[in-house]
Amino acid sequence: MFNDYVWQTYLSGPGGEMVKFFETNLRGNLSRAYTEKVCELHKAYCPSRAVNTGLHEELSDLCGDLAQGAYLLDDGEYSIESALEFVYTTAQAEIDDSPQRIFEWFANSIAYFSTQLSIELSEVFVLYYFKCNFNIFERIAQEFDILLPEIPSKKDYKGRFFYYGEICVTLYEFREKHNMSPYELCAFLYDFAPKYVGRTDSYIIQELPEPKSAYLIGGSKDDCFLTDNPEEIACWQCNPDTMAGDMIVMYLRSPVSAIDSIWRSVSVGFNDPFFYYYRCTYISRLCKINRVSQKELGQDPVFRELPIVKKNMQGVNGVELYPSVYNHLLDLTKADLPRFDYVENSKDLTLIKEKDVENQLIKPFLTNLGYNETDYRQQLYIETGNHSHALIPDFVIHPIVSKGHQSAAYLIEAKYSIVTTKLLEEARHRREVMPNCLTQNTL
Repeated sequence: MFNDYVWQTYLSGPGGEMVKFFETNLRGNLSRAYTEKVCELHKAYCPSRAVNTGLHEELSDLCGDLAQGAYLLDDGEYSIESALEFVYTTAQAEIDDSPQRIFEWFANSIAYFSTQLSIELSEVFVLYYFKCNFNIFERIAQEFDILLPEIPSKKDYKGRFFYYGEICVTLYEFREKHNMSPYELCAFLYDFAPKYVGRTDSYIIQELPEPKSAYLIGGSKDDCFLTDNPEEIACWQCNPDTMAGDMIVMYLRSPVSAIDSIWRSVSVGFNDPFFYYYRCTYISRLCKINRVSQKELGQDPVFRELPIVKKNMQGVNGVELYPSVYNHLLDLTKADLPRFDYVENSKDLTLIKEKDVENQLIKPFLTNLGYNETDYRQQLYIETGNHSHALIPDFVIHPIVSKGHQSAAYLIEAKYSIVTTKLLEEARHRREVMPNCLTQNTL
């Protein structure tokens, strides 16, 4: 909920200087200092060094181009739609007629283009510095009652291009409602609001839950997102079902063609319309393992039966590994990492992992009770105490979330199996802790 008193207090303090900073630079005097300050603000809500470096490069390039008098639009009057049509048509002539190629060109430099458009048409266009962080943008929108338009589908590349215009319309209505100038809106989006919702602490999870699944992802040795630092956090294309804590198996396509490492997902997966690959998660906790080459995978009695191995690892990003296959990989590499427990199940159900319990038992149960998917959320992030601790219930029915308060009708925790007394006690403790953090009933 937008609180005008809190906002005015911010403006009368350091926020006033932030507004002046944006106004001075976006009135056509973009400075190198602008690049440094924006990247500093960006680091507060984006933990990826590679994404921050990309933002720095885009804004540095723009400073140089503007100094030489380069502009996107010709003289004349434009609306949001007509300006984007002009940019799109120009790209068709200069780059390619393919909507996919045009979108890739635009999305890879959306900070550059949105900044330039904001300089040329400040009343209607808005800076967009949330690439690979649409989750934070959605969180801000939810907190301040900004109704975002529906995200286009992954393959709707032209729709994703023009979705930027739809966001600009929505934010224009928001700032008009709250009597903001274009430069106050910039300060709101990139300084005030990220701090208000908790910055990276609002979605990067320090104490990870037990993994539910394991997924393959692909990269190359020269990939800008790849790192050898186990503490670094990188964004990556993911399976849409990726949950916090899941095991992420990295296959390096070049130059080694081998499984090289295993990571953990440290955020819930989310859709990002301006991330070219669309589905995004943040990964960390890198663990280097003994490499398993593509040739060895093809000769292994377990891996050689997998469709992805038969396809020579083409389309590897997001392929799920069954628990038995993942455990077999740990046996092959002698990696000391969490394993999956699995047992034989009823012949009437195919339950081989915890997610099957969710999809085949809990979701049908909720449907029978009259709930649909809009009535509940999975893996709702609930901070406890300071920002280094969190609880992540599997199902939260009828959640109400605002800053400092979460409530729900019920919580449901899914367990594939509880095979030891220790695990049973941990589950009981989790149930006891929950009421202190969320107004709720539990099942």
